[in-house]
Amino acid sequence: MARKKTDVVQLKLRFSETLRRRLEREAKQQKQSLNGEIISRLEQSFRKAEDTDLIARVLGGMFGATGGLLNALVTAIWLIEKRTGKQWNKDPDTSQEVRDAADFIIDALVRPEAVFEQATTRADDLMRQYEMASKAEVFEAVSAAAQRALRARGAALEALQRMGLAPSDAEIANVVKKIQAQKAAAGPQVQETEKK
Repeated sequence: MARKKTDVVQLKLRFSETLRRRLEREAKQQKQSLNGEIISRLEQSFRKAEDTDLIARVLGGMFGATGGLLNALVTAIWLIEKRTGKQWNKDPDTSQEVRDAADFIIDALVRPEAVFEQATTRADDLMRQYEMASKAEVFEAVSAAAQRALRARGAALEALQRMGLAPSDAEIANVVKKIQAQKAAAGPQVQETEKK
């Protein structure tokens, strides 16, 4: 017999103990059951996603290309805040991550090839920054900044992908593989030329 939309169903879920304790603590603060807290948080996440989609449609209809930019920014901010659990205008690290994402989005909308360029240079940039850091505290600062920038690019890319303004991860991976294959094929030729 098919379930009705109004039926209440029971699910068996697996959580880490840390998450279970955190949910339990929040449930006590909200004066509700653990089950009620989980349902409340799930419904809230769906409402936020729906609100983001509605904002995107309104902005696109009102402002055209600029609406697309605003839509991507709103989506990226939502993704970043969802991951960090902090508001962009109240936390310096989250704020910087939003700025990094905004830069990536603008660049990608002006130059669509920038998405592929970023995908191929991300790892190289990170390694160069690590090599430049000689002291432990500088290394940690560079590492944190580089990781924040990578997370920001990821949120920006996901925002653009959701809007259909950026290629999928699979398409990016194919282009990156082709570029790497071209570099690998060119590598021996360059080495032979240098020996002569």
